[in-house]
Amino acid sequence: MYYPMRSVRTSNYKLIHNLNYKMPYPIDQDFYLSSTFLDILNRTRSKLPTKWSKTLHQYYYREQWELYDLRNDTAELVNVAYKPEYRTTLNSLKSLLHHWQNVTADPWICGPGAVLENSGYYKYQPQCMPLDNELM
Repeated sequence: MYYPMRSVRTSNYKLIHNLNYKMPYPIDQDFYLSSTFLDILNRTRSKLPTKWSKTLHQYYYREQWELYDLRNDTAELVNVAYKPEYRTTLNSLKSLLHHWQNVTADPWICGPGAVLENSGYYKYQPQCMPLDNELM
């Protein structure tokens, strides 16, 4: 199971960057057999409303950015990343996350629309090389 994500959290907010957001979130066999997943799966197949916070589609296909206001949404049910009133917070946390990725030499720092090239000719001047995958 592989689904790269990066996150940063403060006392008031949590930011998640789903790097592989165009791909379905992988389901492992033990989770597939859980009563929770089987309930959402069977209700979806039967076209019945689910009692869960996400639809099956939302579970599989995540937004690229998820931002949760932990003061007002302790259960992290409402993604506010795309709400205009959170733009400043989102940008600030993205900057904090990017800084952490730099400090830790995160190979996913350029993802999902590019790849970090930091060897050979680029060893001393690492660059994000575009993948032309329509994500940047």
